[in-house]
Amino acid sequence: MIEAIFTAGDVVDARGRSLDADASTVSLSQGVWIYRPIPDEPSSAIEVEVLARSEGWLIADKPHDLATMPRGRFVARTLTVALRRQEGNDDIVFAHRLDRATAGVILATSDPAKRGMYQQMFSRGEVKKRYLAVTGFPAGEEVAALPGRESPGVDGAGALDVSWFAARAHENVAVSGGVDERGPYLCVTSRIEKRGMRVFNEAGEPNSQTIMRPATGFVPEASGPVRGAGLQVWDVEPVTGRTHQIRAHFFGVGIPIVGDPLYGGQFAAKYGLDETPPGFAQLQLLAKNLEFTDPQTGELVSVSSRRGLEFAKPG
Repeated sequence: MIEAIFTAGDVVDARGRSLDADASTVSLSQGVWIYRPIPDEPSSAIEVEVLARSEGWLIADKPHDLATMPRGRFVARTLTVALRRQEGNDDIVFAHRLDRATAGVILATSDPAKRGMYQQMFSRGEVKKRYLAVTGFPAGEEVAALPGRESPGVDGAGALDVSWFAARAHENVAVSGGVDERGPYLCVTSRIEKRGMRVFNEAGEPNSQTIMRPATGFVPEASGPVRGAGLQVWDVEPVTGRTHQIRAHFFGVGIPIVGDPLYGGQFAAKYGLDETPPGFAQLQLLAKNLEFTDPQTGELVSVSSRRGLEFAKPG
């Protein structure tokens, strides 16, 4: 592998001259640049479903376990590269991002001249985003004694016991609740700070807010009474857009998202795997809907994912 990199001329000195494996220490002391091969070229083209498009933008339906943008070891196996190749357009840039583990709707710009107006929609909070999530008790917490499909804190009619969630909430996480025209909801707020690969709910002025509602039209679905115990399907509206916000807020109220390896979700595979192996759950988080007013036309755009979640059964 190392010899092949030298042979290909991918190791150069400060003047851009190719070096061989026997380069003098004088050359090395001036600085060395290595052009790494891309190890993640997929064996076949990644097909991306485009749900909607208009002048200067399109909305894709991202699968689980696919990074949005090239970073680290993921370059060719990313939604950006796959969509650019599929559309024959290297100007495609996403106006926002989804975690690699999260599936669902995501908006890309296809014309650099129009990119700014769509990116600004997100930065100004003008895009309404709704997610579907399935949560459970933290991995390792005893659930075997619970009847299958019982969802603590939520009764059969979908009413919420706010005090139950507040009692489980971690330090620095505030929980409130209420009822509006769409029914009962939880409101979770915290100050989110990123350290390393995950985020933490820290002390200080809150900078994130999430609205969570028991989802209508879905029931938790898993194999066996123990796997189904304590699961709940949620309709989620992030008011702000911090990294890992939804994941951190469910973790912060003691019911992490199923399949979440960073925040203690049930049935999660080891963090860092390229794909979720059989017998483990993908992250049960889906970007279900995007809604915005097109800044070019003034028309309302609402697009929903055609994907589903393994643990959320329509019903």
